[in-house]
Amino acid sequence: MPAEDSRQFRNTPQSANGRRPRGSLFIWMAALFATVVLTACVIVNPPPAPTPTPVPTPTPTRQTVIDVVRVAEGGDPPVIGQTVKVALTLDEDTYTDRSRWQWERSDDGLTGWIAVPGARLTDSSLYAPVAADESKYLRASVNYVDSDDEGKTALSPTVGPVVTAEIDTETVEFAFGNDPAVVSRAVRARLTLSDSDYSELGRWRWDRSDNALRGWSDVTDYDAEDSSIFTPSSLENGKFLRASVVYKDSQGDYKRGLSQTIGPVTAVDTVADVVRFSAGADPPTVGTRIEVELTLPNSDYSDLGSWKWERSNDGLGKWEDITDYDAANPARYTPTSADEGKYLRASALYIDSDDERKRALSQTIGPVVE
Repeated sequence: MPAEDSRQFRNTPQSANGRRPRGSLFIWMAALFATVVLTACVIVNPPPAPTPTPVPTPTPTRQTVIDVVRVAEGGDPPVIGQTVKVALTLDEDTYTDRSRWQWERSDDGLTGWIAVPGARLTDSSLYAPVAADESKYLRASVNYVDSDDEGKTALSPTVGPVVTAEIDTETVEFAFGNDPAVVSRAVRARLTLSDSDYSELGRWRWDRSDNALRGWSDVTDYDAEDSSIFTPSSLENGKFLRASVVYKDSQGDYKRGLSQTIGPVTAVDTVADVVRFSAGADPPTVGTRIEVELTLPNSDYSDLGSWKWERSNDGLGKWEDITDYDAANPARYTPTSADEGKYLRASALYIDSDDERKRALSQTIGPVVE
């Protein structure tokens, strides 16, 4: 035992029986141990550090671009009740994360733009102006992420003012393709008015319906170069079609010419060995009339429709409808300078001896020479 502790032990008062109480020493040592442990705890467990204040992440800014959106239809001018459609001109593989289109209107087309509801739920690129839009201007915008992973806002051209157009069902007729309407055979609409009776003719619009009474939906895959022409696809099989166009009449009022309803669109078999050219096809020449005819006996067919003429750059790819043939006798066509170097063909619908509708298609002739 250390000397100091021995002295403390000797100086401890004796008890009644003459012994010094050893328990006091143990109590003293226990207190000393507790003090050391408590001190260690204070050193080992410092008070917790204050929670740092979170730094807000700044919202990324979006660049607005104005040259990547086009008004695909319905904007020249926008008409109450007739849809306006916008579309990005970017390739689909050059952007991601496209949002829904947001439509806005303005009193002057410059300032005071306010959001308008009513974009089609299934396709927000479509909006049909309502009465509240009359005389207002419209535009649409969409957010997307470009190929450099930068957020952009695409803004459409401004269209307007929105007009009200009275519907006229007597001024539109079909030039060809409606007798009947057939899958893969073009239909063409035209105004019956003389050139002096109308102006500012807009783009033609095509609609389809399951029952010809309601539920009309926009057809968007018509001829981009000539909107008066539409070639039904398998999507239109069994459906009904109509066409409309906005124009100004001779009094300067906007009118909407609406065609009769045609259909249902049918799918027919094409027969390629029942047509021949009886004149002008060897070779086809600018200014020389070509004539086409069926080779079937009269007893083997009925209900022969109008002949339809087409031209192609290579005789294989896209066929373009020819509209300036002899309307009085569509079995005849005289090539023009527009046909030089092109290939030609003709087709017509008929009902065969089994009472089935068929499409007679000629061989391809050409190229047309001067």
